[in-house]
Amino acid sequence: MKFFATLGAVLLPFIASAVSAIELDPENEASIKAAARTYAYGLMELYKNNATGTPTEEIGIWPAPHYWWQGGASWGGVIEYSQFSGDDSHVKSMQQALTANYGPNNDFILEYRKSQTGNDDQAFWALAVMSALEYQFPEPDSAPADYLEVAVNAFNNIVGRWDTTTCDGGLKWQIYPENSYGYNYKNAISNGCTFALGARLARYTGNQTYADWAEKIYDWTKSVGMISDIYEVFDGVDDKTNCASVADKTQWTYNNAMFLHGSAFMYDITNGASVWKDRVSGFLSHAELLFFSAVEKDNIMYEWACETGVSGRTCNLDQQSFKAYLSRFLAKTAAIAPFTKDTITKYLTASAVGAAKSCSGGDDGVTCGSKWYTGSFDGQSGVGQQLAALEVTQALLSLKNNIVPVKMGAAEPKPTTTAAPKPSSTPASKPTTAPASQPAESSKVVEASQAPRSSETVPVVSSVSVPARSTEAAPVESATPSTKNAVPTSAVAGQSSAAAAVPTEKSVSQIDQITPSAGVAASCSSSTTVTVTISRPAAGVNTTCTPSTTMTVYVPPVTSAPEVPSVATTSAPVVPPVLTTLSPVAPPANVSVPANGSVPSSTAPVEFQGAASSIKIMGSSVVGALVVAAVAGLL
Repeated sequence: MKFFATLGAVLLPFIASAVSAIELDPENEASIKAAARTYAYGLMELYKNNATGTPTEEIGIWPAPHYWWQGGASWGGVIEYSQFSGDDSHVKSMQQALTANYGPNNDFILEYRKSQTGNDDQAFWALAVMSALEYQFPEPDSAPADYLEVAVNAFNNIVGRWDTTTCDGGLKWQIYPENSYGYNYKNAISNGCTFALGARLARYTGNQTYADWAEKIYDWTKSVGMISDIYEVFDGVDDKTNCASVADKTQWTYNNAMFLHGSAFMYDITNGASVWKDRVSGFLSHAELLFFSAVEKDNIMYEWACETGVSGRTCNLDQQSFKAYLSRFLAKTAAIAPFTKDTITKYLTASAVGAAKSCSGGDDGVTCGSKWYTGSFDGQSGVGQQLAALEVTQALLSLKNNIVPVKMGAAEPKPTTTAAPKPSSTPASKPTTAPASQPAESSKVVEASQAPRSSETVPVVSSVSVPARSTEAAPVESATPSTKNAVPTSAVAGQSSAAAAVPTEKSVSQIDQITPSAGVAASCSSSTTVTVTISRPAAGVNTTCTPSTTMTVYVPPVTSAPEVPSVATTSAPVVPPVLTTLSPVAPPANVSVPANGSVPSSTAPVEFQGAASSIKIMGSSVVGALVVAAVAGLL
């Protein structure tokens, strides 16, 4: 009896854990909501910066060693959770988190975030604001600007750095020269985020200029080889070599996700243009090949580049969250481009079930792990794991209820009236009244005489009303074929005829059989002839891996007006006109940013391993505990 009593005492925590594991029926809406609620509350338990007295610069971000961008990335997911599920427990925390990160110009440029501010970082925050707009998340009562103004300002700030000093265009990863690890790297995520943001703004506002920018960014990204003919999305190019070749051919889920859902929004606003339908189909087909496997992973999503061990990498703290964004943007793609819905539903359903099985760890028995295809908790947990499980599960709500992002002025997208799930045993986060950041000037109305900061080219605005079609100065048309339906009538002065050549794309029907290059390892199931490669970056090549250290540099505000970027001809520079509506900066023909003399790091930044190194209870330790108990019981 002593043996059995001792053995029972040892097994009790594991029995309790098994009982507490997530029960998910993907066909039952109440079950989906209950699981999503558990994940959301587990995620918010990790957020500590909504307590009273928290300094403004700490509000909205996760504790170190997480980086600033993950705040914006996470809140986009929680905003959608709130709207899909009807759970308003986190509304005040989300409003506070967003507004505390508005910059003085009501974008997401903050001086004290310089060491962590890349084009992609700001764009992730802007995409969170877009989700607030598209799903009509409540506006904060005391915000210095509304969501639309912030999204527009952020977009204009980013495209104001379109750089033609190298590679005939493109956006750099890092925006400050002192961040040398990424200042000379033009990557897929910075350009992909901005492409998607432009496409979503175009659909939401009806303003063609955003669509023109989205098309320009897509065309450039393909022209330098970051998007291949078979819809691979490679990590980035090196502008020190004038983007002569792809510098890092790693393929991440979130890069595919940005171009996939951005293309879906372009498909929608062009009334189903075949070129965008082919692109949506191409990115989706490639995601099926690389990030899902019917044979080995039972259609469950995984991060090929760092989860499986094939590449020799382990996922760092950033990469542990990447599946969240593929999940979110697959669901949006299904909503905006319905011809993809059946395929996407199959993969998201299998992945949500797999995620539920992985959410069986920790003291509460419902902590989420990284690898959804293992059938159990893998010992790794944290912000990224909780967010990813939340996103893939709430995506089922979007699919089941056909929730489509709204356009400006449209009625709210209503989920079904299924009763909200009962509160889980996980306590709710307690939003408090920590102060939000207050810019020096409110930009509800920006005066014409007000000069933008030196790193910005935001146009002057005087109203938040956006017309169905803009009549302001139009972007210069590139030499590549255009997919837009309407061409604005006025063009920017000083048009340059230079345009990057765009490689020919293959339609989806042409990529059923892909022959690997010599010496290239296959990345997909052995039962298919399709192969995808992921190569290690060459020595000295910058990548978008998170650096292992950060240093915040404080710089006093610039008081002088910025230099207006000039067109690369002898004509006078283009000066943005005083507009009467919120509007984007039109894509220039060949505008360059000032050159700099900074010397980038000679080696790629070291990947930060983050939570991946914190292994909890492994199977061997459980077995060991049972053996010890058995021996003790026999004595």
